[in-house]
Amino acid sequence: MSDIESAPGLPSPRVWGPWATIGWATLVVALMVVTQAVVLIAFIVVAATATGKESPDQIGQLAKSLANHGLFLSVATFSTTLICSAAIIGIVKLKRGSRLKHYLGLIAPNRSQLLRWVMVTIGFCVAFDLVTVLLKRPSLPGFMMKAYASIGSPWILWLAVIVAAPLFEELFFRGFIIKGLAESRVRWQGAVVISSGLWSLIHLQYNSYELVFVFVLGLILGVARVKTGSTLLTFLLHSLVNLAATIEVAASVRGS
Repeated sequence: MSDIESAPGLPSPRVWGPWATIGWATLVVALMVVTQAVVLIAFIVVAATATGKESPDQIGQLAKSLANHGLFLSVATFSTTLICSAAIIGIVKLKRGSRLKHYLGLIAPNRSQLLRWVMVTIGFCVAFDLVTVLLKRPSLPGFMMKAYASIGSPWILWLAVIVAAPLFEELFFRGFIIKGLAESRVRWQGAVVISSGLWSLIHLQYNSYELVFVFVLGLILGVARVKTGSTLLTFLLHSLVNLAATIEVAASVRGS
């Protein structure tokens, strides 16, 4: 991997082994689920109190409606990013001899790396869009259309999608998971594939065709992380993709 090497005469920075990485990753996922469940319960309580819908069936309907609710998705994303990112940093610091910057790839890419990977990412997105048109499939996720249309202050959703979600996901999948698994027998190639697969699993709100896009994008981001050692780069690439998608969604909602 192209991470920062330790200075001459100093021991190499330490990382959690593959099994410890899997264990800690499971804990982070559990924390993510709990965080989102707490936000969901809070939204249900507020909505039930405001509308007087307190029967089990009505509460169930409220919970189902929140799946496409822009404000709920935004608050859940902000909460997850804040709590889980702090947990990841804490886990890294628990490893004696680790260096946070080295471990999570918190280094800036150079101009050449930035331009190269921006072009690769844009090229992939354009190619996928062309295939989507040829296959006559919807180009925008239905749940994002509903989420954007449901929120009164779209800027909140913009921040959640373009800043908060990429921040946590890049720290976790391209930062923590790839770094830990790359030290095992699967090496960096397997780590990239595994992290991309796991990343796809948290996007099950998309259909199977859209998940193909997520998986391949994950491979691109993973290779970029490995070749440059920078999750700041993958954060920028991830944000760029989400920005373009959100612009498309906003234009479509306003035009409908």
